[in-house]
Amino acid sequence: MRGLVFFPFPHVAGIALEDLAVSEMLRQRIYSMCSAYAQARSDFVLNFVDDDVDFISYAPVSIFPCLGKQRGKAAVAKSIEIIHAQYEFLSYVPIFMVVEGEDAAVIVMARMKQRATGRIIQIMFAHFLRFRDGRIIEFREFLDSFDAVEQVLGREIEIIKR
Repeated sequence: MRGLVFFPFPHVAGIALEDLAVSEMLRQRIYSMCSAYAQARSDFVLNFVDDDVDFISYAPVSIFPCLGKQRGKAAVAKSIEIIHAQYEFLSYVPIFMVVEGEDAAVIVMARMKQRATGRIIQIMFAHFLRFRDGRIIEFREFLDSFDAVEQVLGREIEIIKR
C-alpha cells in the first residue's frame, strides 16, 4: 500500500510523527529510485547513494560479474553501467515494502531483456537497505540465483544426484 498509514493517536501506537514522515519520505525515494533504475537513469539513482556505500548482491559473480561485493559509489556506478549494458530493464517494480526509521526491506519484480540473446528474464529480488541522511549506506540484495542462472543461460542446469 502506498501512502501513510493512519494512526489516529500515533503516540498510543508508540510511533512518533517524525518517524512516520521519515519512513514515508524513504518509501517515496525508493519508488523513485526503482523507476529511475528501470529507465537506466543512474545519475538519479546515484544521488541517493553514499560515497562509501557497502553494497553486496548475493549473486553468482561468474554469471553476474558486476554484482557481488562493491564498496563505494564509484564501484556501484560501474556495476549499474555494466548491468544496463547487458540487460534492458522492461520493468523494475517494488511489489512489497517495509520502511522503519532509516531501514527498508523491498521485494522487487524485475523483467529484463538480455541484449546478447533477446531472452526475457524475470527475477524477484529482496533488497535490504540502510539509509543515513537520506542516502543508502548499506545495500544487501538476495535472489533465487539458481533460477536466475538458468534463465540467463537459457537452459536447465542438470543436477547430479548421488
